[in-house]
Amino acid sequence: MRALLPEPCADADVHAHYAADWIEPGGFRVNFVAAVDGAVSAGGRSRGLQTPGDNSVFAALRDLADVVAVGAGTAVAEGYRAVRVGEQRRAVRREHGLPAPLPIAVLSRTLRLDPAQGLFADAAPDARTLVLTCGAADADRRRALQQVADVIECGDDTVDPLLARQALEDRGFRRILCEGGPTVFADLADAGVVDELCLSVTPLLAGPGAGRITAGRPWDATVPLSLVGLLEEDGALFCRYRAGRRSVASAR
Repeated sequence: MRALLPEPCADADVHAHYAADWIEPGGFRVNFVAAVDGAVSAGGRSRGLQTPGDNSVFAALRDLADVVAVGAGTAVAEGYRAVRVGEQRRAVRREHGLPAPLPIAVLSRTLRLDPAQGLFADAAPDARTLVLTCGAADADRRRALQQVADVIECGDDTVDPLLARQALEDRGFRRILCEGGPTVFADLADAGVVDELCLSVTPLLAGPGAGRITAGRPWDATVPLSLVGLLEEDGALFCRYRAGRRSVASAR
């Protein structure tokens, strides 16, 4: 893999590339993979777009995070399980000053989650899964999940992105990695929560039907992005963008 930005390099250190200007300040980082035509999935799942380079970036971003946040829909569709950090990955995390445990935080308004799934049942005691929900969530589902996860209320009728981020930071999670899905990403970006987007662009056309990396209700303003890093491998691009302040979209 070679780096095109910030400096050309024939053999890039993926961890160093994504650790720069991240480990010390921390922030809220989102990771997505998309086809060149903008599709966020192939065959109904993001795994259809993955490349060896994307897998390397995915692993590195997790190595550099305090917590992984994900929407409930994506967690179920992609078969998320609790993260078990092996010794090699623990060494990488120690090198960057991060603790070994890497918990997952699930954003869910309805709490339609199975307490018996691996996301909860396989979580280590020091990496207990968190569930960020709202006051309107079903009380019975809440009680069931409280047996296997830390359930945190972040809003009344829906999960408030600002309160969700604050809840994670209050628990010492300064480096937050979000892995989707598109509706969650759109809500987070719309609320101004996102600091950085890491986007892998796979060199293929997925064709009509697939959604984009954002979904849900239309915005009344745009979110500008600044390209601060770019890797390339076998035609796939790995873009690192900083999110700026939102601006009202001009009519044409």
